[in-house]
Formats: sequence, C-alpha cells, structure tokens
Amino acid sequence: MLIRAAYPEEASALACIAMDAKASWGYTAEQVDAWREALSPTAESIGAQPTYVAELNGERAGFYQVSMGAQAAELEHLWVRPTFMRQGVGRALLQHAMQLLARADVSSIEIDADPNAERFYVACGAVRTGTRPAPIDGEANRARPQLRLSTACHPGESRDPRGAAAD
Repeated sequence: MLIRAAYPEEASALACIAMDAKASWGYTAEQVDAWREALSPTAESIGAQPTYVAELNGERAGFYQVSMGAQAAELEHLWVRPTFMRQGVGRALLQHAMQLLARADVSSIEIDADPNAERFYVACGAVRTGTRPAPIDGEANRARPQLRLSTACHPGESRDPRGAAAD
C-alpha cells in the first residue's frame, strides 16, 4: 500500500470515495446527497490541510484529511472505498495521520464520527468524549460519537521513518 499526499485536482474523486463509503452503511441516496458538501473535500482544503490518499494496486483506496490545531487536530475525513474495506486501509490511514500529527507535536486528534464508524475508531484506541445530536429521517435519536485519539505510539503499531504507514 502506498500512502501519498493528495493533489487538489483529486477533490471530486475523493468526494466520490466518501459518498460511496457513507452509502455503504445503508443510508438512503437522498440522505447521502444531503451530506454531499460535508463529504466533499475541496481543492482548496486539500491544498491547505494535510490530505493523504492510500493506493492499492494503483487505485485510490481511501483518503484522510486533518485540520491542524495548536495541541489538537480534527479528523475532517477518513474514508475507504467499499471495495477496499476490511483490508487494513482505514487503519493504515489513521496510523499515518497519527504519525504526522505526533511529528508536529500535536497530542491528539478529535473525531466527529458517524455512528457506524465508532467501533473502528475505538478498536484503534479512540475514547468517546461525548455525543452530538444528528437526527435523520427515521432516526430521531441518532447521535454522532465524539472521540479523541492520542497521537502517542500504540503497542503493536508499525512505524515507517519516512512517514508512510506499514500495511
């Protein structure tokens, strides 16, 4: 797996990955379309914020984008194309982000997660810090978990000194 910096001209391709991933959780097409703007990184955001793409067999398998803060960062996007799910792509991207932030002396990353993604983040070491109401049609009590993940090295984590996460 190759993890490389994203190019601003990839914004629409990355948005498609995010929308396909979100749809894979069973949301309606109308609901996913309503989230289009929130799911779509822009050329400007790719140029301004750390944004990385994972490639497998020459295909874009997933990507992440972080918003940097003084002592914390926020995970703006972490999406894996459904055909590449459960192959370690998400974990590799998250590890890469944690390494990048640790080198920048940022101690943690804040994650406003989809309810379907919470198990993944918790399995990677994230801790729930709260919830944010996020009702949708048919789910009036839906809430997005608010998580925090330390950028400190976790046991069993493989680090590549060039900044690429090992697969």
